[in-house]
Amino acid sequence: MKRSALKFFTVFFVLAIFAATSAFAVTADKKWFVVKDSKGVCKVIQAKERTPKTIEGPFDKKEDAEKAKTEKCPKKDKKEKPADKK
Repeated sequence: MKRSALKFFTVFFVLAIFAATSAFAVTADKKWFVVKDSKGVCKVIQAKERTPKTIEGPFDKKEDAEKAKTEKCPKKDKKEKPADKK
């Protein structure tokens, strides 16, 4: 009984380490970029390399990309809609 429990925990531990290592390896080579789409909306995306629509980047942290987004793409003030003409 003790031997099967030890074997189970050993296998579980090895699988958990493998899963964590795989997840970190996949995200390690991706960086954060600030891009502007065709409508002029700025977004922060995660990609392996620069895209034609990239305006800032690459950044290692998403927080740094968000900060650059607020500097490069400030939100426009919404103007009041003109009154309907009758």
